[in-house]
Amino acid sequence: MPPEPFPLSRRHLIAGAAAAASLPAVARGASTPVQRMMVQGRPQDTGSPYKLANILPALDKLGGVRKMRCREPFRGTAGWATYVGLARAGVQFCFTLSVRNIQTTLGDLRAFLDTVPGSIWAIEFPNEPDLNPVTYNGVTDKRLGFRTGDAPALMAFIKDFHAAIKADARLRTIPLIASNDYMQAQQGPFSAYANTHIYPRLQTDVEARVGSLQALAAQGGHSQVVITEWGRTTGGGTANVTSPPVSLADQGRLLASDVRAALARPYVYTMSLYELFAWGGTSEMNNFGLFNADLSARPAVAAIRAVLGA
Repeated sequence: MPPEPFPLSRRHLIAGAAAAASLPAVARGASTPVQRMMVQGRPQDTGSPYKLANILPALDKLGGVRKMRCREPFRGTAGWATYVGLARAGVQFCFTLSVRNIQTTLGDLRAFLDTVPGSIWAIEFPNEPDLNPVTYNGVTDKRLGFRTGDAPALMAFIKDFHAAIKADARLRTIPLIASNDYMQAQQGPFSAYANTHIYPRLQTDVEARVGSLQALAAQGGHSQVVITEWGRTTGGGTANVTSPPVSLADQGRLLASDVRAALARPYVYTMSLYELFAWGGTSEMNNFGLFNADLSARPAVAAIRAVLGA
């Protein structure tokens, strides 16, 4: 979860804008705020709150959100049934790729669409490859190399995955989303959307931060960006990786303001909140949830629902 993307040089802005002007625009975002909202989920973690009977009521309480960002499903695992149940209830997925055998991944994706057609709205390249360096074809990227443009293993994987999925008649039309924040220009030829993660601090100028995303998208020749993670935790302390914790009340107030600011920008195609459920305990990572570990709604749920007009 990088705190901010690389600063944009004037050369990047000019080159990106020129590239964007020469490419057809990706279809505009859905017309309603609810359709542009996505939440992070973990259906593969069957020992967690992320069970079918818990997820669907939570999505309804959030105003009927029906988009989730998750790891891709693996055939033969316990979580597969949860993914399928969600899809049959109308949930559409943005799947974040694991770096594994590409044909195995494509086989799982085809099997998922065979079970519930139309259930994958996007596929995202590997998550935070700066902090989770990619190993592919015997090459391992340096930690943080993605931030400086030095990620050959990631780019080799992206190029091979892009070639393989575009050769697949069932999957070729699914939009691809770049890995977050860095190397957007390098990923541009292989993706339909730019990508960022945002974890604001109390002093962050959210309007300015969202305002910078059009230029980020232009680096890759894109007109739109997907915010695949936006979160505010209530756990941990001043040493948190993302930002210091806020109170439950402030989490609701701030996230509602965040959603309003992001969805006011037409170049923000979809915004994903990290994450649907808190896992319990007091740590930073376990307390981003919109719902408590006991499934009770936090103040953020009503506050966000009001912004969504749901």
